[in-house]
Amino acid sequence: MYRRKALEIKKEILKILGEYEELSLRELDIKVNTNAKTIREQIEELEFFGKVIVVKHSKNGRNGRPYTTVHLKKKED
Repeated sequence: MYRRKALEIKKEILKILGEYEELSLRELDIKVNTNAKTIREQIEELEFFGKVIVVKHSKNGRNGRPYTTVHLKKKED
């Protein structure tokens, strides 16, 4: 079984975020085909380096639970 490197996962996250305006961590987890812990770790690092913006929402309209979304940081952000 091949284990992807962190850099490969980060590249894939950035590529996918480039195709969508904003995604939840769960949606990213599914699209990148990895687990939630890995997504959180990689997003944290991408946020530190100013590549993405993480938005914490207090309530989901469907189930009332808090959730987090991510989008690429634009030059004007």
